Amino acid sequence: MPKAPPPEPPPPRPDPVKLQVKCVAWSCMNFQINARLQEYSIADLETIIAARHGEGISELVLYKDNTADENKLPTGGEDNLFTCGTTTILYDYYPPHDPFCNRPVAGGLAATNQVLTLRTFENGDRPVIEPEKLTWSKQAEHDPWEAKRLAEEAARLEAERIAAEAAAAAEQARIEAEIAEAKRKKEEAAKAKAEAAAKAKAEEIREAKEAEERRLKKLEEEAMNDPVKRAEFERKKKEAEEAAIKAEAEAKLAALPKRSKGGAVGLFLGGTTREYYGLQNCTKKDPYLLIAKAKILAEITDKGKIADLYNYKESIEKFPGEEILICKDEDEVYGDNGFVICTMDADIQHFMAHIAAGNGLPPPL
Repeated sequence: MPKAPPPEPPPPRPDPVKLQVKCVAWSCMNFQINARLQEYSIADLETIIAARHGEGISELVLYKDNTADENKLPTGGEDNLFTCGTTTILYDYYPPHDPFCNRPVAGGLAATNQVLTLRTFENGDRPVIEPEKLTWSKQAEHDPWEAKRLAEEAARLEAERIAAEAAAAAEQARIEAEIAEAKRKKEEAAKAKAEAAAKAKAEEIREAKEAEERRLKKLEEEAMNDPVKRAEFERKKKEAEEAAIKAEAEAKLAALPKRSKGGAVGLFLGGTTREYYGLQNCTKKDPYLLIAKAKILAEITDKGKIADLYNYKESIEKFPGEEILICKDEDEVYGDNGFVICTMDADIQHFMAHIAAGNGLPPPL
């Protein structure tokens, strides 16, 4: 049997035309579509119009060619636009709110008459309508005029924020400068007051010393030919000297720098170490020695971990002075180790001043 002839090929798709869509209330919403009219329904066009407004519009009415009643198109109609026999569609809606808040650019918006091209299908499927990409009114993030206004507003707010931050930083800097200046003045005043008090105390001690010297000189003159008076004079002279030494030591105590915790710690020393540094001769009355820092570090280097002072190596190395104070602790003020090591200058000064004043070892912090 002869083969049946092949079916006729489908007719070619029609060429797209420019469909002009006009908004009756606002010409700034006019737009065009590169459209094959056979592939768009009236309902599709209504969806596109609603998407361009970006928010719900009500009572939407479409017309062909003009707004005469007889040209009104059926709402939601499924007929394709080709059947309308026109390439100009008008639409109106109620209430006709202004779609743009920046009216001075309305003329520019109308002049653009934006052209849309959507994907359509010859098999009758609906065109691809993406409302978020079609929005054109003031609600649209990509509306160039509204975006420009929003960008300018954002720039203004950012400039205000930066200016406010700069002003706040400047004010904070001013406050900090005032606090620093007040602190400096307070410290200077305290220093001046302390210096004045120290000067007054020194003057008081000097005057007392001179008065005591005069008194002793008078007693000495009176006791020259009397052994009993001379012995009394020598006793009082010695007491006066000891009192002067103690007063001087107490004055030094009052001017001593503040101690820090850990600057004086209990220390155990074996007999060999005590003899090496001469500490076996320390007494309760004369309990300390100032030992060269270099000598201590040399012994630690020589003996290593078996050196009694090995665990204090880091503190000794950090000490900026040349001599370390090691003091006998008979009263176990710093524990039952027998000795105390001072690795901070303030502690060394406190120990020396306290002992000189007859107060024993200063208490631990």
